[in-house]
Amino acid sequence: MRAAAVALICLLSLPAEAAGPFGKIVVGNWSGGTFTNDQTGTFSHCAVSARYKSGVTMLTSVTAQFSWLLGFTKPDWKLRTGETLNLRLVFDRSSTIDVTANIKSPTLLTIAMPAQSNLINAFRQGRYLELIANDARYTFALTSTGEMLPALVECVKQSANVRGPVTPGAPAQAQTPETTEKERAARAEKKALLEKTRDLIRSKMLACIGREGAPMLLTDEKAEVVAKAAMLFCKDDVDALTNATIELIETEEGRPANRGVVREAAEKRVQEAVTAHIIRARGEMLGKGQRPSDPPPARPSDPAPRPSQML
Repeated sequence: MRAAAVALICLLSLPAEAAGPFGKIVVGNWSGGTFTNDQTGTFSHCAVSARYKSGVTMLTSVTAQFSWLLGFTKPDWKLRTGETLNLRLVFDRSSTIDVTANIKSPTLLTIAMPAQSNLINAFRQGRYLELIANDARYTFALTSTGEMLPALVECVKQSANVRGPVTPGAPAQAQTPETTEKERAARAEKKALLEKTRDLIRSKMLACIGREGAPMLLTDEKAEVVAKAAMLFCKDDVDALTNATIELIETEEGRPANRGVVREAAEKRVQEAVTAHIIRARGEMLGKGQRPSDPPPARPSDPAPRPSQML
């Protein structure tokens, strides 16, 4: 158990004294938890491992920035630390992905697993995995990976405020300006993409609000009341915009936040946007000479009423 915990810590090149796991994740044959940085005590990553009969332990981790790693460790391996190793991963004997692994210690190697990559999709959906390196071949049953990956994501979301002990005298790991600049650029790019997505969803939602709220625009009801009523009819679009806003807020803050608080803030933003839209729409109608108490004008195509005929 101690060896597995050390491997989970080393998976992200953290000092062996890093604290954790806090809490516990158990999904199928996977187990692990939350880990913190021993230099600052702040949340670092969530990780789980599963041991196989071959003696190899497979590890999966996700950081506070949602960077994924896949790792393998075996006590009798004699790898050269700091070097790389070309591997072939075969899923269900049909899908082959060639990867380059980083050797973190004589017994541990790790593979980057981008969130939107073919690798993580195959890992999530596959039933079996074959790891091929030179003449060595290891086979793993991918039990419960479809449930384990979301559990790790939820672990990250719930662990943002976890604090661990700080090791006295631990050397600080200062970020280089280049690394910091890359992180800022990546965050800015993600934020710009999320803003475009949010704006598209908002346009779709407001179009729905315009249709559903039109009958109430010329009434005396308050704009907030009209907004809430129209939002009920456009719930799918409202929920989509709320979720997009939540992701944008978390990106702006640079880390997962308290989902309950963030959702409340996002829902408030959405309602304010809808209310403002209702107020603008009413203003445009008033500019055309209509009043909230006036009935909608008859359309030109409506036939004129005919007098009753006497028999």
